[in-house]
Amino acid sequence: MEATSDADKELLIQRQHPNCPDNGLLCFDDWEGTFESLIDGKNPDKPPRFLAKLRKADIEVQAVVKFVYNDSGKYGKDTHEYLHGLGLAPRLYGAVDLHRGLVMVVMEHLAFQEGLGGWVELDTFEKRLDTTMADAVRIKLEKIIDFLQERRMVHADLRPKNIMVEVDEQRRMKMSENGPVLSLIDFDWAGIVNEVCYPPFLNPRIPWPPGAEAYGKVGGDDDRILLNNWWGAFVEPAGSSLSLND
Repeated sequence: MEATSDADKELLIQRQHPNCPDNGLLCFDDWEGTFESLIDGKNPDKPPRFLAKLRKADIEVQAVVKFVYNDSGKYGKDTHEYLHGLGLAPRLYGAVDLHRGLVMVVMEHLAFQEGLGGWVELDTFEKRLDTTMADAVRIKLEKIIDFLQERRMVHADLRPKNIMVEVDEQRRMKMSENGPVLSLIDFDWAGIVNEVCYPPFLNPRIPWPPGAEAYGKVGGDDDRILLNNWWGAFVEPAGSSLSLND
């Protein structure tokens, strides 16, 4: 393994203390736009994310931009776009290779607005799901894993913080004919089974699948094993309110 260079150390410092790029401008493919603000730079489990406005011809959208740094220099673009095509991930506007394993990921912003509803992380519901709703969420997640396995794909980081849930103005989960409306995010490690690898540092507080280790290959059933590992501690089996306000 190569020694950490001065440039890599500087990049780490930037990740720990992120700011919008100096000129505030964003340009890739046919898109151009402006960075607006840092969304949240305090979560050590996630790369810094920025809110931005994108423009192309007469289209203007709000997007999330994050800078993913890993040894492979890749982002799980194919996996992300595959699930987006099934309505199970936000639109990916671009995954731009920069340098030294740094990738700029630009995707649809899954926003929440008080009084109107929108999207929240599944972990917002931790210990707040009754048996009926918990079963519906679990069935939907199992189906998503089935879709991935049909293509020999893995998400590799299928945790509540990376699962978005659409809610109504009262912060209750929305239901469709296919169950709860879910969307996966953070495809940083995603890709083809036994080709993509875990990163060099894994949070020891996470109940990773057996065999998950730094630079280790991600196995074909790792998504399901990880789901099994955190699910029991996440769901409250007794009847609980489905509202985040209770």
